[in-house]
Amino acid sequence: MSSFEQKSLFFKSPQVEEASGKIWLKRALILWAVLWIAVSVKFVVQPEKKSVYPCFADSSINWWADHSLYDNETQKTGFRYSPTFALAFSPFAILPATLGGILWSALNIVLLVFALRLLVKEIFPGEWTKFQEACFLTLSLAGCTRAIWSAQSNSLVFALAVFAVVSLKKERWWAAAFLLAAAVHIKLWPAALALLLMARFPRQLSVRFAAAGAILVVPPFLTRPLPVVLQQYQDWYALLTGPYRTLRQAGLRDAYTIAEHFGTYVDDRVYTILQLGLAGLALFWCLRLATIARTPEAYFTGVLMTWVCWQLLAGPGTERLTFLLAAPIASWALIVSLKEHCYPSLAAIAWLMLIPLGTGGVERLLLPVASWSPALLPLGIIPLMAWQIVYLESRAGQSLAIQEIERSDHLQNQDPSWAA
Repeated sequence: MSSFEQKSLFFKSPQVEEASGKIWLKRALILWAVLWIAVSVKFVVQPEKKSVYPCFADSSINWWADHSLYDNETQKTGFRYSPTFALAFSPFAILPATLGGILWSALNIVLLVFALRLLVKEIFPGEWTKFQEACFLTLSLAGCTRAIWSAQSNSLVFALAVFAVVSLKKERWWAAAFLLAAAVHIKLWPAALALLLMARFPRQLSVRFAAAGAILVVPPFLTRPLPVVLQQYQDWYALLTGPYRTLRQAGLRDAYTIAEHFGTYVDDRVYTILQLGLAGLALFWCLRLATIARTPEAYFTGVLMTWVCWQLLAGPGTERLTFLLAAPIASWALIVSLKEHCYPSLAAIAWLMLIPLGTGGVERLLLPVASWSPALLPLGIIPLMAWQIVYLESRAGQSLAIQEIERSDHLQNQDPSWAA
């Protein structure tokens, strides 16, 4: 046997790498299935402990009983979502709490995993191997587990956002509009993503999104008496615009958290101006992305990442569990930074701050020695956004350089008589 043939044994063929990648991908999907099994066991043993599922189920029961969804002093559910969401949750609410919770968790996990795989297939730039996709799913699982364990709706909201972006890429305007409107009827803050996208696609998306949002307001009126439904919407508006809007709960983690833990008092009006200012910067960056992104995939990835960063740093109602949104984005950044040798230390810092160091358990361990540890989670958004900017700007610069070289080569190779 020649020396070349001996050495070739140490290199994997493309077929072997593909088969190995499929095995790792299957293992990653099994981990997600194990998470659902663990959550299901938890619903069997303790269906109401550390879970917001009872809040959702009670809201649906209150809806059909014509009780106010937002009278939290009497109902004590803490419900803050739209009447449409309370109505849509009815199929789960009519079931026993254990079975309903198991099916609700299954829905969230399945849609989230499907959305993550769509990100790899349709949105993230470049080619991805099965092994890299497996790493992405595993890293994302580490950051999503806590919110899924609590039966939060954030995974559903993120999945709807991804489906909407994929629909926009394929120019399915009505589908994108309804998906974005559905996300807004669960939680209002996906409206920020809709606005960023409407700035790029005003003619195709603006009217459709407004129409979809209005259509989704209608179903509650088809199920209960008109005065009751109108009162529900009035109560919802009063809740969102009343004292609750500026109430600082212990679980909130955002730019305000950073300020208060470093000894800086921020007036509510000043903080609102800060939120709007950062929203303006996010809009400016997304408009720039439309000009520098080499591909639609790079543009949509940048917009999705910018929306997540703005929401978690300066958006309304950002809690610890809302940081599920950052897990897929930070995991993508970490993998790409290592794959393309683009500031991997910056991406690693962001991932560590947002995923392992950002958990409540680590925060409680650090609290006795570092009183500012609650600020660690929102601070992780800063290196993540910084990495995105330097990555996309550097790739845009490389693209321009390649175009200049190709243009120069074309001119040099051009027929002199034609040039004359």
